[in-house]
Amino acid sequence: MVHVDGTPGPRRQGIAGLGVVIGTPRGRVLYWRYARAPAQTSVEAEYQAVIKGLELVQQRYPGARVRCVSDCQVVVQQLTGQCAVRSERLKPLHARALVLARQIGQVEFLAIARTWNRLADALAWKGLVGRRDAAHVRRVKRENVKT
Repeated sequence: MVHVDGTPGPRRQGIAGLGVVIGTPRGRVLYWRYARAPAQTSVEAEYQAVIKGLELVQQRYPGARVRCVSDCQVVVQQLTGQCAVRSERLKPLHARALVLARQIGQVEFLAIARTWNRLADALAWKGLVGRRDAAHVRRVKRENVKT
């Protein structure tokens, strides 16, 4: 299970924060990461988070079956072929995510409610703004993880 989230922040400065949480289907967190990537919009930020999540799975858990979940329904619908990608800025990100999914093999994309993605969201904000919310990340992690 790979939870991903991306945020360009309120001022949209061309950089997005990314949050990735890799865990078991029962909710045990195996690995988490926050990072930054170029993005102008929230959808671009979500794509960057999907790409980062798939890259991490490929590096750390080769051969694993992956369920990649995001609270961005548009990205999930585009990655599953339910929706066309019309934006020229999104096409290379979409293509990169699909290439990674094919390389991994078994990847399923699912849209989830934002409330089920709180840890990835907190990590994305931490990636964007730095250490400002470190205590919030730890608190959300304990609340959100079922063992």
